Amino acid sequence: MAVQSTTADRPRTLALEPKDLLVSALMASIGVMLMLLAGFGVQPGARAAFTDQIIGTLFTLPAPETLYVIGGFCLLVAGARLYRGLGSLRTVLSWLAVFFVAFAFLVWMTSGTSLNLPGMLQATLLAATPLTLGAMAGILCERSGIINIAIEGMMLTAAFAAIAFTSIFGSMWMGILGACLAGGLMAAVHAVLSIKYQVDQIVSGTVINILAVGATRFLNLRLLEPAGMSTPGHFGSYRVPVLADIPIIGPLLFDNQPTVFIMLILLVLVNYLIFATPWGLRMRACGEHPRAADTVGVHVNRMRYISVIIGGMIAGIGGAYFSIGVVGTFEDGMTRGQGFVALAAMIFGNWNPTGGFLAALLFGFADALQVKMQILRPILPFLNTPIPPEFLQAAPYILTIIVVAGVVGRSMAPAAEGKPYEKQ
Repeated sequence: MAVQSTTADRPRTLALEPKDLLVSALMASIGVMLMLLAGFGVQPGARAAFTDQIIGTLFTLPAPETLYVIGGFCLLVAGARLYRGLGSLRTVLSWLAVFFVAFAFLVWMTSGTSLNLPGMLQATLLAATPLTLGAMAGILCERSGIINIAIEGMMLTAAFAAIAFTSIFGSMWMGILGACLAGGLMAAVHAVLSIKYQVDQIVSGTVINILAVGATRFLNLRLLEPAGMSTPGHFGSYRVPVLADIPIIGPLLFDNQPTVFIMLILLVLVNYLIFATPWGLRMRACGEHPRAADTVGVHVNRMRYISVIIGGMIAGIGGAYFSIGVVGTFEDGMTRGQGFVALAAMIFGNWNPTGGFLAALLFGFADALQVKMQILRPILPFLNTPIPPEFLQAAPYILTIIVVAGVVGRSMAPAAEGKPYEKQ
């Protein structure tokens, strides 16, 4: 009788993926950089003060010691990423490292001075608003099975429509409505090309992005500017009585422009719609297993049309943020690639509205940070020169590349994403 020997599987604690090595190297580099900043980038004994307009000084921290501690923590996380036995704890540590590194840069640039912390957080939330709206638009599309890289084009078209409707009707709320309609129209074009004519969805999205750039520029030069309708103004800040006076939280959540309030409301509604309603279950089924959804009576393509158009309307509100929300006029290419950053936030957030919002906050913080650093102009050690503004402006996009490469976690797209469906 032959005896079969079995070999026990060895623990895979040493079976590292290239991504683990990349992340560890990045974390270690950041840790070393923070320690160099602590030793040579701040004055010995310097303190960073964080203040609030209502309370005054919230807290102060010794800048060198704080940078040393956070740098050491990054080195610890770099080592932990190389040990696969930690499981999900590795992801938690990576998230903590991201948070502490962001805080470390705040400490460094405010060493020897002070920073209005609620103001910084408010700027972060403001910068995250169009990214969150764009991410929610992408989630609705891709959860139903339609790839959407046309968020940029939808937002740019909506930014133009918001100015046009505001000028024609004399109401910025009509501008918001016009932006929703324009975003929904561009989404409908994408849906028809992708669903009915089964055009490659990447190609369809690229075409819409190119169309938006050319069409908005032409219409702005030929219609809005000659008619004197290109600068109707923008929304002011809306202050909720009593609630806006709460220290720290009040100015952050209850003293903002309307697009921020709309984003926060939609964040709750879209989460509920996708994960707590029968409609959301059917929509997700269309993106994961359309054949099974069709078997139980779900009209797959109709569900995809509805999801894509609703997503386009939400992206339209994000486009209105740029024109009537901030600038008060239309400029060529004024979305500045934020639709693609929103796409990255969607992927980073694992196709979940809450995750997309947290990712958008991270990108928004990078954007708000580069603005603050251009004002404070902290000096780089050894070089004795401020950080070049061009590098600071590129920082949010560099961060986008890093996080999409999988620094923090692994994202899983819907199984049937990008696959046309034909009813049999």
